[in-house]
Amino acid sequence: MLRPCRVICVALSVFGFLAFSITRPAENIPPLTQPASSGVFTADDGSFILEKGLLPAGSSERVKNSTLGFERVFVINLPERFDKLDAFSLASSLTGFSHDVIEGIKGATVVNKTLPSLDNLPKKERSRNNIVGCWRAHLNFAQMIVRERIQTAIVFEDDSDWDVSFKDQLADFATGTRYISGATTTTRSPYGDDWDLLWLGHCSSQQHPADERRFVIENDDTVPPMSHRVNFNKVPKLNELGYDNSTRIVFRANNGVCLYSYALSYRGAQNVLRWQNNVQKFEPIDIGIGYQCRDDTNFKCIAVFPQLVDLHKSVGRASRDSDIATYDPTQMREKGYTQNIVLSTRLNIDNLMQGGSAAKVEDQ
Repeated sequence: MLRPCRVICVALSVFGFLAFSITRPAENIPPLTQPASSGVFTADDGSFILEKGLLPAGSSERVKNSTLGFERVFVINLPERFDKLDAFSLASSLTGFSHDVIEGIKGATVVNKTLPSLDNLPKKERSRNNIVGCWRAHLNFAQMIVRERIQTAIVFEDDSDWDVSFKDQLADFATGTRYISGATTTTRSPYGDDWDLLWLGHCSSQQHPADERRFVIENDDTVPPMSHRVNFNKVPKLNELGYDNSTRIVFRANNGVCLYSYALSYRGAQNVLRWQNNVQKFEPIDIGIGYQCRDDTNFKCIAVFPQLVDLHKSVGRASRDSDIATYDPTQMREKGYTQNIVLSTRLNIDNLMQGGSAAKVEDQ
């Protein structure tokens, strides 16, 4: 592990915050949902504290395997973007996970009669094709899960990036998802079994008003400083919730924007296909899934903030970045960067390949 930290489960009841401090060895840890009436490990500060890394036996190793604790790992990549697949493959190999490719879709090949609604569809052909192609590629991910009866799968965009301690972060995240999903016994997935979507990489996420529980990871030195946090819509205000800037939280998500990386269960993939193919107003897929997290009572989304995955902007021509946005072909980037990540895997590729330790990237 790269850093010491403690983990707190926060739950609201009619009596306020329920609190325990657990210091026993992992094998003696009571279920995460143990009620306050036990009174055995009550902390003075009103927090339910778990020692770091407390997962059921074997779960931590499963999270750190070659599929990150999921049955399959995928990356969405347009066939002509060999460069992006090269970079993603190199970064994932240095982190220690394998992946299969979901082929990106050209929106021009998706005819209008296959769309659930034409309402809100962009009028400009380029904009329409970009949004529709992205929408279809993500639905193909869900379709593959259902078609091949995959129990859990995670997908990344091909220009995504993560911390060099990603697997350690996932062990913390899995403890949080188990708490939020109510797992108290051995489960098939180390992340618990009662969830539809796990949102690891986003640019906005909000907590569901129907579930005010939070799983809190304190003193986490992989949490980015405020100067390196960039989000495009609402996110939890950690300071207003009483946490400092070295805190990360896991929670039931109400909404979200950007799909840099997320996981679906088999049930979740079924729900995505059911919901997104029957909407009355067409939305970009990240907005549509965010609305589904908010409005579909049968769709349980769990998110983490600050996010664990974000997009990397590489050195060189900015026009290489996106296959959706338009850039000035003369615009050059002198330094690569990844927002919201402290020890970027992509920015540390040379160090990692030479067997050295990762260097903190200043002033991204």
